Amino acid sequence: MRAPSAALLIAATAAIVLGFDQLTKAVAVDAIGPGSGLSRVELGSRWIALEYAENRGAAFGLFSNLTPVLTLVSVAILIGVLVHFFRTGLPTLVGVASVGAIVGGALGNLVDRVRLGYVVDFVAVGPWPNFNVADSAITLGVLGLIWGWVRHEHET
Repeated sequence: MRAPSAALLIAATAAIVLGFDQLTKAVAVDAIGPGSGLSRVELGSRWIALEYAENRGAAFGLFSNLTPVLTLVSVAILIGVLVHFFRTGLPTLVGVASVGAIVGGALGNLVDRVRLGYVVDFVAVGPWPNFNVADSAITLGVLGLIWGWVRHEHET
């Protein structure tokens, strides 16, 4: 895939992820956020639920109350991922979609940090910390990149 096409697809994927992330967070805040009267809605069992949480740290709540530092680190990582991706040769469709998901997810959480001072999380699954659409996109994007790298190594 040519670099201009890859950049456009990354931007489009990131915009879709960012929009969906912010939309789902707004709906979650209205339905189960502060002032709603609810903070948790179980979906069929106690194993999976919608549960409002304010994450003031990084992944799993680590480094709480370091919003300015986390914001700068997020921006630096985003730039690093994009620069590295475009310097590694011809991007594949899986790679482009994966980077777009990572960028969109990172931007979704970055918007929350800048706007609110914390990240809105609302999906609760078993014993894991609550998460959101942005976190899921980042995770799937990283898994997609790993899959692409492993597949590429086996082809060469």
